[in-house]
Amino acid sequence: MEPPMPTHDQTPLDSFRKEELEIFQSFENQTLVDINYYLWLNQAEQEEEAPLRFLYALELIFESSEALILSSGEDTEAIRVIDAQSLVDTARQLQSLHGKVLIQRISALAQPLWQGATGKTLEAIRLSRNEQGLYQNDAVLFDFGNKQILLQLSEREGLELGRWEEN
Repeated sequence: MEPPMPTHDQTPLDSFRKEELEIFQSFENQTLVDINYYLWLNQAEQEEEAPLRFLYALELIFESSEALILSSGEDTEAIRVIDAQSLVDTARQLQSLHGKVLIQRISALAQPLWQGATGKTLEAIRLSRNEQGLYQNDAVLFDFGNKQILLQLSEREGLELGRWEEN
């Protein structure tokens, strides 16, 4: 077996990599047409308890038919850009490990949070910077002009979404 190729990416784990920033830029000025949530269903210890659910990934689909998929990852330590195959692979691995489906896709198109964003142009994806000038990967602000939606890491697990209100 060959040793893994050395990586030259020195980006800290709490910051977006250059490739991710370029992907964000490629979606700016595109029109949002669909939204999907991918929920991770954690089965409760006791059968009478309801399963715990959290937002594992967010998929934004644009008029170009391209999709931006953001995930909290399995460790929920950082928001990462992933591709559809990575999402499918994670779902399959979980299903084979636990013998049941644990990732569920839900259309979010009708969710009140997204009203006023679908059919609109994504003007910008805004990120915060740390002291070194790197873009932090704990939150992403989608700016649709008159509506801003904040995606951030949850304090418990997964991702959280909410409307951004400037003070």
